[in-house]
Amino acid sequence: MKTKLVRRDFLKLAGLGAAGSALAFPSVGKSEAPIVQGLEKGPAGNRPNILLVINDDQSWCECSAYGNSSVQTPHFDRVARDGVLFNYAYCSAPSCAPSRAALLTGRNFWELEQGAFIQAWLPAKFPVLPDLLEAAGYHAGYTGKGWGPGLLPESGRKRNPAGNVFNAAKIKSPPEGISAFDYATNFAKFLDARPKGRPFYFWAGLIEPHHPHGKDNYKQPGMDPAAIKVPGFLPDTPGVRRHRTNYLWEVRHADGSLGALLKVLEAHGELANTLVIVTADNGTPAPRAKANVYDWGVRLPLAMMWPARVKAGRKVDDFIGFADFAPTILEAAGVPVPREMSGRSALNVLLSAASGRVDAARDFAVSGLEWHGELPPCNQSSRMIRDERFQYIINYGTGPRFALSSKGPQPDGDFEKNAATYDVSALLAAYPEHPAVKRFVPLVQGPRPREELYDCVADPFELNNLAENPGFAAVKEKLRARLEAYQRATQDPRGTGEMALFEKTRGFVVERKRKGYHE
Repeated sequence: MKTKLVRRDFLKLAGLGAAGSALAFPSVGKSEAPIVQGLEKGPAGNRPNILLVINDDQSWCECSAYGNSSVQTPHFDRVARDGVLFNYAYCSAPSCAPSRAALLTGRNFWELEQGAFIQAWLPAKFPVLPDLLEAAGYHAGYTGKGWGPGLLPESGRKRNPAGNVFNAAKIKSPPEGISAFDYATNFAKFLDARPKGRPFYFWAGLIEPHHPHGKDNYKQPGMDPAAIKVPGFLPDTPGVRRHRTNYLWEVRHADGSLGALLKVLEAHGELANTLVIVTADNGTPAPRAKANVYDWGVRLPLAMMWPARVKAGRKVDDFIGFADFAPTILEAAGVPVPREMSGRSALNVLLSAASGRVDAARDFAVSGLEWHGELPPCNQSSRMIRDERFQYIINYGTGPRFALSSKGPQPDGDFEKNAATYDVSALLAAYPEHPAVKRFVPLVQGPRPREELYDCVADPFELNNLAENPGFAAVKEKLRARLEAYQRATQDPRGTGEMALFEKTRGFVVERKRKGYHE
């Protein structure tokens, strides 16, 4: 039976030694985390409540607190203003089911066997947050989207890994593309069902801003396609702007749902002693974003507030990964952190009065992907490591990045007309040689190089691959060695070479995809 490497072993693998401990990742194979003083002995009613709000498909810069959003998100900004804004939050995988599994289990997605794949299952052998908190006396539940999409019976679980569902309350006539779940009313019903004196844990899984989006969202008040910002990795055409605006209206709508949830907290008199965590599961739905390990796919918004305990108005540069959420919540709740969790509690960062880098060891993040619905020859399997300046990526697939729309090439004479309505995939498929489009085709569809390296400060859209630039060879080697050491320490099958289970699971989910996920 294999065991995880302890911290000192990781340091040796990374070639850092004791003097390099500030560069090491949060401890692997650790003992149970110490419980913060003052949380472990109080009555259950004094332990913090937890409200975890997770948007579906939203990159970090799409919240206005970060200063670069095309829409305003006042309720997210309130959480950041009254608590802590995290500048470097990274999901474990840019795919909803494995990302949410990592959050629930406190482990990297690749440590979760079939749970590493969307449309597979999360085995019951991996404890999840709601179960651990309920065993400690918490009232737990969720509304909206929990873990998934995937299979429940095969997992051996009797309920969604996110806990008991509260989805009975519905909106009668939601706008096009908006979920019918009434998140705030379901939250209120959850609180009303809470046994007296118990703290609560509630997961609000907002469906928005996931597609499909209302086709006329761009006409909504305050939405102007001409005024939005188009990421540099996308062609800037009226159609792309229109589709992006349709999406961003849902970002704004999701922020309104967050505001409604906060009102419920206030109405129940629970805001002061509630740890509110607001994030997303993966990045924006666009080529080179969602289902990609570039920053726009894995770097997420994150704000936390806990009015009774956390100093407000801070911006933190510590790297926080999704595997860190479960240990952080458990430690805040006074619940021992299981040794098997590879994440590390960030409660020390949250309760600090400092801004900037609080914990010197939190200076990088690791993410990756095995599969997100692509069919052969496309293969999106990859891993990445990111520090404050550079991102190194290793790609395991050699096929095309992305399957374009089925629309065939069309005459250039129709470009202006169609560019007014086409989104990225259709535009690139229809006009791959057009001067306004041609340079984006290899970025979106071309085969992935084995290695990629980007200076994310000088090149925030990650367009200039430095992996073969001799001037950056030392940077590449350092990040590659650090990534490989982390993979071995956490028993990533891509690092150990023990790929049998992953290959079998990939075959299973590919076949499910071919059958339309009906079997």
